[in-house]
Amino acid sequence: MKTTTGKKQRLLAEHHLEIGSFWFYPNIVVGEFTEGVHVTKANAMLPFQLAQKVYGDGRPFIYISHRLNSYSMDPVGCGEVVGMFHDIRGIAIVSKNKYRRMLAVLEKRFIKKPMAVFHTLEDAFIWSGELLKKETFSEIA
Repeated sequence: MKTTTGKKQRLLAEHHLEIGSFWFYPNIVVGEFTEGVHVTKANAMLPFQLAQKVYGDGRPFIYISHRLNSYSMDPVGCGEVVGMFHDIRGIAIVSKNKYRRMLAVLEKRFIKKPMAVFHTLEDAFIWSGELLKKETFSEIA
């Protein structure tokens, strides 16, 4: 990964595919899509299918989209994919690019999960941890 999380995270697995690279930490997946790729409903399923293999069924996780590269995506199809995987508890988008951050606002319309946009990967990890803690406490209560 080109950017570090700022604190030690235990890496469980990593996969480098034609569409991008994906790192699997406990309950957090970080994805970086390849420059120029078009993210469709079909290929957007790959990181989530890998997450099911790494985590097993029923383990909640957050997906962090680390947007270092320029690529296009189908927001409707990607929103459908997120809805298909019930273990996804939230989506974080990390980008310093103003245009990509504005596109994330559009994506929020299609994703029916908690979603936030950050400037740094470290902030996205912090938000992810807090979101997962809230969910754990609400399940216990």
